[in-house]
Amino acid sequence: MSQPRKILVLSVFDGFSYVAVWQAAAFLVLLLLVWFNELFDLPSMFMGRPVQPPDLVRGCLATAGVFFAAIVTIGHTYLQQRNIVCGMLTICCYCHKIRINQEVWQRIEEYIGKHSMALFTHGVCPECFDNASQEAVEASKGSVRI
Repeated sequence: MSQPRKILVLSVFDGFSYVAVWQAAAFLVLLLLVWFNELFDLPSMFMGRPVQPPDLVRGCLATAGVFFAAIVTIGHTYLQQRNIVCGMLTICCYCHKIRINQEVWQRIEEYIGKHSMALFTHGVCPECFDNASQEAVEASKGSVRI
């Protein structure tokens, strides 16, 4: 049975898209700075250098470099974050291990630790603590011999 095809959709409310939008805004500022420098010659404005005419070839090359860096950075960041969080995982309903492939199962803590920046500590929720305490009391009552 084939898996359904994944579709990437950008949404303003999606946290990953939010990061991508701010990265794109930063690259847009870089592009504006490149062209502002080419057209108004910032070194001559701030450092007293003689005014140079705009070099459109240099501006276009810098723009191409910024576009390439933007595509790689934004695309890689967005896809890596999506791959970390999205997707369907098969988890054992008894031991809670994650199926990596048909033969390999891995503890959920190891899987998430390997695929994200999350760190784990272990604790006992109040409900499980009460159940464990009750089982321990019942077990100790059953093992008392007279």
